[in-house]
Amino acid sequence: MTAYPPSDALLDAVVRYLREDVLPQSEGASKFNMRVTINLLELVGREYRLQEAAEARELARLRALLGDGGIESLRVALCDAVASGALDCASAELTEHLRLTAIDRLAIDQPRYSAYRRAAEKIAAAAGQPGSKP
Repeated sequence: MTAYPPSDALLDAVVRYLREDVLPQSEGASKFNMRVTINLLELVGREYRLQEAAEARELARLRALLGDGGIESLRVALCDAVASGALDCASAELTEHLRLTAIDRLAIDQPRYSAYRRAAEKIAAAAGQPGSKP
Protein backbone atom coordinates (compact mmCIF):
# COMPACT_ATOMS: atom_id res chain seq x y z
CA MET A 1 0.00 0.00 0.00
CA THR A 2 1.32 3.43 -0.92
CA ALA A 3 1.14 6.42 1.38
CA TYR A 4 0.26 8.82 -1.44
CA PRO A 5 -2.12 8.76 -4.39
CA PRO A 6 -0.46 7.86 -7.70
CA SER A 7 1.14 10.78 -9.52
CA ASP A 8 -1.21 10.51 -12.48
CA ALA A 9 -4.23 10.73 -10.15
CA LEU A 10 -2.77 13.87 -8.57
CA LEU A 11 -2.15 15.37 -11.99
CA ASP A 12 -5.73 14.55 -13.05
CA ALA A 13 -7.03 16.27 -9.93
CA VAL A 14 -5.04 19.43 -10.71
CA VAL A 15 -6.32 19.46 -14.31
CA ARG A 16 -9.90 18.97 -13.12
CA TYR A 17 -9.55 21.81 -10.61
CA LEU A 18 -8.08 24.18 -13.19
CA ARG A 19 -10.69 23.28 -15.81
CA GLU A 20 -13.74 23.33 -13.53
CA ASP A 21 -12.90 26.01 -10.95
CA VAL A 22 -10.20 28.33 -12.29
CA LEU A 23 -10.83 28.46 -16.05
CA PRO A 24 -14.48 29.62 -15.80
CA GLN A 25 -13.36 32.57 -13.66
CA SER A 26 -10.52 33.55 -16.00
CA GLU A 27 -10.78 36.25 -18.64
CA GLY A 28 -8.79 37.44 -21.63
CA ALA A 29 -5.12 36.53 -21.65
CA SER A 30 -5.45 34.71 -18.32
CA LYS A 31 -8.13 32.45 -19.81
CA PHE A 32 -5.92 31.70 -22.80
CA ASN A 33 -2.92 31.01 -20.54
CA MET A 34 -5.05 28.74 -18.36
CA ARG A 35 -6.12 26.72 -21.42
CA VAL A 36 -2.49 26.39 -22.47
CA THR A 37 -1.57 25.29 -18.93
CA ILE A 38 -4.34 22.69 -18.87
CA ASN A 39 -3.27 21.35 -22.27
CA LEU A 40 0.35 21.08 -21.10
CA LEU A 41 -0.65 19.24 -17.92
CA GLU A 42 -2.80 16.85 -19.94
CA LEU A 43 0.15 16.23 -22.26
CA VAL A 44 2.38 15.47 -19.28
CA GLY A 45 -0.26 13.04 -17.99
CA ARG A 46 -0.48 11.22 -21.32
CA GLU A 47 3.30 11.05 -21.51
CA TYR A 48 3.43 9.65 -17.98
CA ARG A 49 0.87 6.97 -18.82
CA LEU A 50 1.85 6.06 -22.38
CA GLN A 51 5.55 6.85 -22.98
CA GLU A 52 7.10 3.76 -21.39
CA ALA A 53 4.99 1.29 -23.39
CA ALA A 54 5.44 3.32 -26.60
CA GLU A 55 9.23 3.29 -26.18
CA ALA A 56 9.21 -0.46 -25.46
CA ARG A 57 7.32 -1.09 -28.71
CA GLU A 58 9.65 1.25 -30.61
CA LEU A 59 12.73 -0.45 -29.16
CA ALA A 60 11.44 -3.90 -30.15
CA ARG A 61 10.86 -2.70 -33.73
CA LEU A 62 14.26 -0.99 -33.89
CA ARG A 63 15.98 -4.16 -32.67
CA ALA A 64 14.14 -6.18 -35.32
CA LEU A 65 15.38 -3.74 -37.97
CA LEU A 66 18.92 -3.08 -36.72
CA GLY A 67 19.95 -5.56 -34.03
CA ASP A 68 20.78 -5.05 -30.39
CA GLY A 69 21.23 -1.70 -28.68
CA GLY A 70 19.57 0.99 -26.61
CA ILE A 71 16.75 3.12 -27.95
CA GLU A 72 18.79 6.30 -28.42
CA SER A 73 21.68 4.58 -30.17
CA LEU A 74 19.25 2.64 -32.38
CA ARG A 75 17.40 5.83 -33.32
CA VAL A 76 20.72 7.33 -34.45
CA ALA A 77 21.61 4.09 -36.25
CA LEU A 78 18.25 4.14 -38.03
CA CYS A 79 18.84 7.70 -39.26
CA ASP A 80 22.34 6.76 -40.39
CA ALA A 81 21.09 3.63 -42.17
CA VAL A 82 18.44 5.61 -44.05
CA ALA A 83 20.88 8.41 -44.90
CA SER A 84 23.49 5.98 -46.19
CA GLY A 85 20.97 3.94 -48.16
CA ALA A 86 21.57 0.82 -46.08
CA LEU A 87 17.87 0.91 -45.26
CA ASP A 88 15.62 1.76 -48.16
CA CYS A 89 12.76 4.15 -47.45
CA ALA A 90 10.56 1.86 -49.55
CA SER A 91 11.14 -1.01 -47.10
CA ALA A 92 7.84 -2.32 -45.70
CA GLU A 93 9.45 -2.95 -42.31
CA LEU A 94 10.84 0.58 -42.10
CA THR A 95 7.55 2.11 -43.24
CA GLU A 96 5.61 0.10 -40.66
CA HIS A 97 8.05 1.08 -37.91
CA LEU A 98 7.77 4.77 -38.76
CA ARG A 99 3.97 4.57 -39.01
CA LEU A 100 3.58 2.85 -35.64
CA THR A 101 6.09 5.17 -33.98
CA ALA A 102 4.17 8.19 -35.30
CA ILE A 103 0.87 6.73 -34.07
CA ASP A 104 2.31 6.16 -30.59
CA ARG A 105 3.63 9.73 -30.54
CA LEU A 106 0.29 11.14 -31.67
CA ALA A 107 -1.44 9.24 -28.85
CA ILE A 108 0.64 11.34 -26.49
CA ASP A 109 0.87 14.65 -28.36
CA GLN A 110 -2.43 14.95 -30.23
CA PRO A 111 -4.96 12.24 -29.27
CA ARG A 112 -7.86 14.28 -30.68
CA TYR A 113 -6.27 14.50 -34.14
CA SER A 114 -8.71 12.83 -36.53
CA ALA A 115 -6.06 10.96 -38.55
CA TYR A 116 -4.64 9.53 -35.33
CA ARG A 117 -8.09 8.43 -34.17
CA ARG A 118 -8.77 6.64 -37.47
CA ALA A 119 -5.37 4.91 -37.34
CA ALA A 120 -5.87 3.87 -33.69
CA GLU A 121 -9.32 2.46 -34.48
CA LYS A 122 -7.87 0.51 -37.42
CA ILE A 123 -5.11 -0.95 -35.24
CA ALA A 124 -7.57 -1.80 -32.46
CA ALA A 125 -9.96 -3.47 -34.90
CA ALA A 126 -7.10 -5.52 -36.39
CA ALA A 127 -6.16 -6.60 -32.86
CA GLY A 128 -9.78 -7.43 -32.07
CA GLN A 129 -10.04 -4.66 -29.47
CA PRO A 130 -12.62 -2.11 -30.66
CA GLY A 131 -12.09 1.33 -29.21
CA SER A 132 -8.74 0.62 -27.53
CA LYS A 133 -5.61 2.66 -28.12
CA PRO A 134 -2.35 1.29 -29.55
